Amino acid sequence: MKLTNKTIEIIKATAPIVEEKEEEFTKSLYPIMFRRYPALKMFFNRSHLRDDTQPRAIVASIIDYANSIDNLDAIRPLVNEIAEKHASLNIKPVQYSIVIPCMLEAIGNVLGDAKTPEVESAWEEAMEYYSKMIIETETRKYEATLAKEGGWKGYKSFTITQKENESTLITSFYLEPADGKPIVTYRAGQYISIMLDIPESGIVLRNYSLSDSPNNNYYRISVKREEKGLVSNYLHNTLCHGDKIKMNPPYGGFCLKETDKPAVLISGGVGITPMMSILQSAADKESKRQIYFIHGTPDGNTHAFKDDVVTLTSDFKNFNHKFFYSRHSVHSADTKEGRVTMESIKEILGNERDAEFYLCGPTSMMKGLYRELTNWGVTSTNIEYEYFGPKRDITG
Repeated sequence: MKLTNKTIEIIKATAPIVEEKEEEFTKSLYPIMFRRYPALKMFFNRSHLRDDTQPRAIVASIIDYANSIDNLDAIRPLVNEIAEKHASLNIKPVQYSIVIPCMLEAIGNVLGDAKTPEVESAWEEAMEYYSKMIIETETRKYEATLAKEGGWKGYKSFTITQKENESTLITSFYLEPADGKPIVTYRAGQYISIMLDIPESGIVLRNYSLSDSPNNNYYRISVKREEKGLVSNYLHNTLCHGDKIKMNPPYGGFCLKETDKPAVLISGGVGITPMMSILQSAADKESKRQIYFIHGTPDGNTHAFKDDVVTLTSDFKNFNHKFFYSRHSVHSADTKEGRVTMESIKEILGNERDAEFYLCGPTSMMKGLYRELTNWGVTSTNIEYEYFGPKRDITG
């Protein structure tokens, strides 16, 4: 069933009002939702709520949808990204039925005098259709995972079989299924969601990139200890060998495309985690692609996986690496002082701009590099990025 022409006309006419009051919409949506359904808080990272990145992301997606109401093919990639994230959290259709009325109330508030019964009805139809698009996409993802060997749906118990310090900030956790059965493999660059029941805080969910090459025996996540991070500190300080963690199957689309173009993996800080999975997977497959591994971190103490990268890239003539330390001076051929910049990337690549660029790290780094890469002539289709948290646009 398609949207009616009348609904499309009304949404097109009123979407500018909602977009103009985006800030008001953002501030009002989650208080409405949490007042009605406090249990929903478990699905959200508290820091992302405090800094408004989560509310901004969902409001931005609604506005994008409304602005594309007469050309819904344009937002298929957005719907797919949302569905990947929701599938990783095991979101169910029934949850949309309690969230959509909250969204409609917030939309009605910002529409103000423009809110008539006809306009309300159009927005209700439009939002129900939007949720249907996402639910159908999620369903296909759930079914595809279940169809794979070792596939499952929902949160399954895993045991921490190894805990290993990778740097002063990052610790890896090796996780094997508590039932001893094979687990579904994944595409390098994907992430999983874990569920923890933390004393005095309750149940919390978090997404973490998988940091090892795909296999059917275990998953590895590598977690940075955040100063005020509820989950990261609980993982670092409390959990150890033998403890259990509940986990959802892998999802996500930050993966190498199937091309022969050079792949430039650029990371900062803990953004190295999906890049390690991608690099190790490429090595396992003995990829013939030219792969550049470029990583920035404050200093040697915070540098995770250095020896692994050096070993992997030395085994293949078509793999190479360069490290950047922003705080301390360095005296090494493969490590430079300073941050990863466009100038340093050009120096490494020469004139090789017909490549695929993969970015993961601090928002400011990715935003700056995206802008400079496009100014250099790299097409947007050849730039992929992974943002740790609610999806944020770095293209502006």
